[in-house]
Amino acid sequence: MLRGNWIPWVFGLALVTGCGGSSSGADPTEDGGGEVDGGTGADMAPAYPAWNASSPAICGQPAYAWQPAASVGSVLESSRNLLGVNTFVISTLQAVAFLGAQLNVQRSPTYSTHTASIRYQTQDRGKLVDATAMVTWPTGSTKKFPMLLFLHPTLGYTDECAPSRKKGDLTAPMTILSLLMASAGYVTVFPDYLNQRSLGAASTATTPYLLLEPTALVSLDAVRAAQNYLASRESVSFSNDMYVWGHSQGAQAVEYVTAMQPFYAPEFTLKAAAAVSPPSDLPASAKANFAGTAPTYNLGQAIAYTWSDYYDRAQIPLSLQSPWDTTALTQLKNYCNTSYSDPIKNVTDPLTVFTEPFLNSVTTGSKNNPWSCWLHYNNPATMSLPINKSVPLLYVTGDKDTTVIPYANDPVIATWCQQGAQIQYLQCAGADHVHTVTDSIDDVFNFFDARQAGMPLPASLCMPQPAKRCTSAR
Repeated sequence: MLRGNWIPWVFGLALVTGCGGSSSGADPTEDGGGEVDGGTGADMAPAYPAWNASSPAICGQPAYAWQPAASVGSVLESSRNLLGVNTFVISTLQAVAFLGAQLNVQRSPTYSTHTASIRYQTQDRGKLVDATAMVTWPTGSTKKFPMLLFLHPTLGYTDECAPSRKKGDLTAPMTILSLLMASAGYVTVFPDYLNQRSLGAASTATTPYLLLEPTALVSLDAVRAAQNYLASRESVSFSNDMYVWGHSQGAQAVEYVTAMQPFYAPEFTLKAAAAVSPPSDLPASAKANFAGTAPTYNLGQAIAYTWSDYYDRAQIPLSLQSPWDTTALTQLKNYCNTSYSDPIKNVTDPLTVFTEPFLNSVTTGSKNNPWSCWLHYNNPATMSLPINKSVPLLYVTGDKDTTVIPYANDPVIATWCQQGAQIQYLQCAGADHVHTVTDSIDDVFNFFDARQAGMPLPASLCMPQPAKRCTSAR
């Protein structure tokens, strides 16, 4: 949910990022949604009906049902890079990135790669819609490669910020990551998320930022579409084994995808997941961040606007003070514009931006419907989806992270462990919000490698560990 800055990896490029994710913890057949205190106070969270995959509408939404799997995942349009990227170039990119900033990947690339962007069929609230994604795959091998779904941090909220727009830009961080992952032997899929389109007609709404169902469905359908594209147009072999990795906002999406996959895309076998700096309890994260040394009110503004845009636009002036309610869209559209000076960066008092009922609902859990209801179903700490106990999760934090602060989210992770989740803790010493992902790249690769090799999980599973220097740290 919360924002930091990627260190410029290549040629001085700076990228603004956001926050991450998690999953939930209770059986959805249990009344009350399996609520978890998570630091906001159990008496603050009202009891809402348990979420139901056969009737997924929440909080007074009109009823709808999901489209069948046969209706989604088809490729509507594609744009393929003319040239592939060989291992020498990838090694050079790693070296330049290391010299220019903080990326310090230890492993050498094994495979050359190729990249395309695709526009594909997915769904939103039971209606067919389209979305886009970047797909990068290993070349020159007959090996059957697993799928790797990477869920990006906060890069923006509109079409202009879609990562797949830069699929041919070897200085773009998401493109570099896709090359590294594919060169390590994965078919990598980078969804742009809903309403962040690089192909097709312009989106007419903002992306549903940090919302569970639209994020999970569009991400799983991106993997389906990637497989359909590759099977019909490229020479690469792949399996239904899938790994999921994300940072910040994308880490929250990792937990949502992991929880939603058994209901929505059971054809995949989730082998492992990595959630890097996830805000597992949204109100606790917001409260800790807003009271911290570098509060990110712009991300609170993004929640206020995009959730209202998705569920009920009448809530915009009830959540944002004037003039922020009318200027928010301009600020969200310019999020990925490095030359834009966002006026919210100068705010010191959140009540000059947010209405008091909204602010209290997202930081203290006080009742304020529909926000209390929306938060209940979209906050990993209280969403009533079951833990996918079969998926080992690497949970990465940084001891210097002041954006997604570990102490605000660790209680939820501990609760999931008590419920049977397989969670391996990793805290990177000296890592702020950005460096949690750059410092832990090799650790995630090693975690995934071990799962591919069938190695047992460590005996320290679900035991918090002291901070240590992570493998990719400089």
